[in-house]
Amino acid sequence: MKKVFKAVVFALVAYLVADRAMLHAQGRDLAASACAQSAAQVEVDALSKGFSHAAASSQRDAFRSQCLVSGRSQSGETVAMK
Repeated sequence: MKKVFKAVVFALVAYLVADRAMLHAQGRDLAASACAQSAAQVEVDALSKGFSHAAASSQRDAFRSQCLVSGRSQSGETVAMK
């Protein structure tokens, strides 16, 4: 069971590293500034939908984290609806 778990973790990490490398090779990964810019837009959208400042900044931070980790910006899918 321990070997299976280690194999699954290794496969997951290998997949994530390979995915990020492919994005970088294709030139589709986002810079930190692009993530910050998109995250600011997520916050503005949340505020315009009536969320409090704390909730909007939380959405901004979550989006920025997701963007930096994955290298993808999907703000249309990430913005919460009220």
